[in-house]
Amino acid sequence: MKQEFSKAYKLFLEKWGQESQERMAIEEMSELTKELCKKFRCIRGEIENLTEKKHLEIIDNIKEEIADVLNMLEQLETYYGEEEIEQIRRKKIERTLKFLSEEE
Repeated sequence: MKQEFSKAYKLFLEKWGQESQERMAIEEMSELTKELCKKFRCIRGEIENLTEKKHLEIIDNIKEEIADVLNMLEQLETYYGEEEIEQIRRKKIERTLKFLSEEE
């Protein structure tokens, strides 16, 4: 987690509560999912009159939604325990790296 945001995350959790922030995380993940689906429709040519400007707008929307999701997930990480979650992440990354090395 970005330490510079830690204080703000704690304030948000204090102000709105853990359940509210979990619901907001779900909403933000849904919005990211929607934008990614739009991108795939663009790639498959399913969006009519797609201009370069519209394509770039979709990319910008994806970036914005990623930022929203990261902010919400880092708040949840603050609530559930940053150190334990980081350990779990490391194990999962190591497992995937091991899988990739065995594949070669």
